[in-house]
Amino acid sequence: MKVTVEFVIRDDKGNILSQNSRFPMEIGTQSLYDIEGCVEQMKNKVLPEIELSLLNQAQNEFTEKAKKN
Repeated sequence: MKVTVEFVIRDDKGNILSQNSRFPMEIGTQSLYDIEGCVEQMKNKVLPEIELSLLNQAQNEFTEKAKKN
């Protein structure tokens, strides 16, 4: 079975802050072992991208606030 996972980060107003690339997963026999392995691979690839997106957003907001002051 093949599935695709994608993450969209939105602010509290629903605006998209970041949309990470799709992550295709082949979950093989759909056993717990196969699914856990795929999720672990996805986590190792996607979480650093999400962290970078959030850090960039925070930096941009900080810079904009500093310009206003």
